[in-house]
Amino acid sequence: MYKKEKIKNWLKNKNNLIFLAISLISLILGFYYFFLTKNQPIWWDESDYLAYAKNLAGLGGDWIITAKHNSLFPFLVAALFKIGFSESLTKLFLELIPYFLVVFLTYLIAKEMYQDRKISLISMFLMATTWAILFNAMRFHLGIPATVFGLTAIYIFWKGYEKKEKIFGKIPPNWAIPLTGIFIILTYSIRRGFFLFGFFLLVYILLTKNWKDILKDKSVWLGGIISLILLTLVEKTIFTSGVNELAGGYAHTENPINLLPLEIFSSYFSYLGEGLNILLWLFWIGLFLVMGKVFLSIGLIKTKKNYETRADLFNFIVIIITLLFFILILRSQNSFGEPRWYFPLLFSSLICISRASVFLSNFLKNYGKNLSVVFLILVIVFGGYYQVKHADFIINAKIDTYSGVKEAGLFLKETTLDKNALVIVAPQPQMAYYSELAVKHPKRFSGWNGTKEETPLEDFMHALNETFRAKYIVVTFSEPGHPSWMAKTTHTRDNSGQIYRIWEIPFMDTKINFGTGEQNIRKSMSYGDITFKLLTIKQD
Repeated sequence: MYKKEKIKNWLKNKNNLIFLAISLISLILGFYYFFLTKNQPIWWDESDYLAYAKNLAGLGGDWIITAKHNSLFPFLVAALFKIGFSESLTKLFLELIPYFLVVFLTYLIAKEMYQDRKISLISMFLMATTWAILFNAMRFHLGIPATVFGLTAIYIFWKGYEKKEKIFGKIPPNWAIPLTGIFIILTYSIRRGFFLFGFFLLVYILLTKNWKDILKDKSVWLGGIISLILLTLVEKTIFTSGVNELAGGYAHTENPINLLPLEIFSSYFSYLGEGLNILLWLFWIGLFLVMGKVFLSIGLIKTKKNYETRADLFNFIVIIITLLFFILILRSQNSFGEPRWYFPLLFSSLICISRASVFLSNFLKNYGKNLSVVFLILVIVFGGYYQVKHADFIINAKIDTYSGVKEAGLFLKETTLDKNALVIVAPQPQMAYYSELAVKHPKRFSGWNGTKEETPLEDFMHALNETFRAKYIVVTFSEPGHPSWMAKTTHTRDNSGQIYRIWEIPFMDTKINFGTGEQNIRKSMSYGDITFKLLTIKQD
C-alpha cells in the first residue's frame, strides 16, 4: 500500500507527468526510426567497425580496421556477434538504448545543476528530438555510445564530487572522482576525440577548487591513478596507433585560424530559413545569460558555493573548450566538420536554450501567467517539431544509400562456396562485412604505387596471373576511388540542355547512357587466359 501511495503522490506532480510524457515521446521516436532503419545498408565507416568485429568474432573475412577508427566499439560489436546477436539487435543495444540513456542523463544532470525543473525538462525534450542525435542513433556511429559514458561521468562528478551526495542513491560521494575517471576512459576508448569530457572536468576543478584542497583529496589521487592505469591498458590493448600518430591526421596547426566551428550551432538548430530559427536565437540568448552570470561571479566562484552559478560556469567551459579545440587545434579549412564530432558541447548548448526559454517565460509572467505558459509550450514544441521533421527527412533520404553494395555483398556470401576467395573491390569494408570474404582494392592488389585512378590494367592482369585466389571483381558507381579502366563516369547534354550521366566499365567494354537509354552490356570479356563473366547486376 505504501508503494502505491508513493506512486500516486509522485504522479500528482505535474513536472513528473511531463517527465513521463517526454520519456514516452523518446521511446516512440526511438523505436519508430529503429524499425524503419534496422535493415538499412551500412556506410564505409560503419562497415569499418562491423567488418573488423566479424573478423574478431571469427565470422568470416580478414578485415583489419583502419587506425583512425580503431576503438572499443568493434570489440563490443564482436562480443555481441559472438553470442549470436543479429545486426539489428546489436544496433538496439549499442545505439538505440544509449539514445534513451542520453535523454535520461540529460534530465538527471540538468536537475542536479538547476533548481528550476523546467530547465531539466526542456533540455530533456530537446535532446530527445535533436535531429543529430536521432540520426546518429540509427547508424553504427561512435557518437551516441561515447556520449552516454561522457554524460554519466558528468552526472557522477556533479552528484558526488560537487554536491557531496550519494551517487545513484547508493554509492558514497568519495567514490565520485574514481568513478568519473573510469567513465572518462570508457568515453575516450570509444571515441578518442571525446577526451574533451575529461578536460572539461579538469578545468572546472582547477577554477573552482584551491590547489591545497585538491592535493589533499585522496579521492583525486585514487581517481588519477585508476585513470592512468586504464588509459595505459586501453592504449596498449585496443588502439593500434599512438595519440601523436593519430593527431597528425586531424590536427592542422599549420593552417590559418578560422571561425568555421561556430557554424555547429546553425547545424544543430538552424534549418528553417532566416526567419524561423527559434532554437538558434534562444541558444545565443542563453549563452549570453550564462556568460553574464559567470563574469559577474568572477572572484566569488571558489568562496561562494552557488550550484547554479557553478553550473553556468561548467557549461560555459564546455562550449568554449570544445570550440577552441576545433578552432585552434583541428583548423579545418573547408567546413566545420560533422555535427557528431561536437556532441561533447550539445548538452551545454541545450542548457543555454532552456535557460533562455525559462528567462523569457518568467519575463512574460509580468503580462499574464497564461501568456508565459503558452510562450514556453509554443517555442519548445515548435522547435522540437522541426527538429524531428528535419531528422525524418535525413533518415528517410539516406535509408537506401549504398543498397547495391549491400546486395552485391550478400549475393557473394550466399553463392560463394570457396570461403577463401578474394574479392577485388573499391568499397572494401562494406564488401568484407556483407560477403564475409577477403577483399582487396585493385590498386593494392596490383601493387601499383601511383594514384588509384592510374592503376594500369596491365599491372592488374599480371597480378591476376600470379594468384588464383581472386575470384570476383565488384564495380560500383556509388563509391569513388576506382581505376579508370574499372569504372568511369562522364556526362552528356541532350537537345533541351538536360545533363545525363554515362557509366562505363571499360575493361568489360560496357557502357550505359542515361540520356538516350542506350545500354551496351557485355556478358563476358577475355584477356589471354583470363576471362571475366558478368554474374549479376544490382541497384547502384
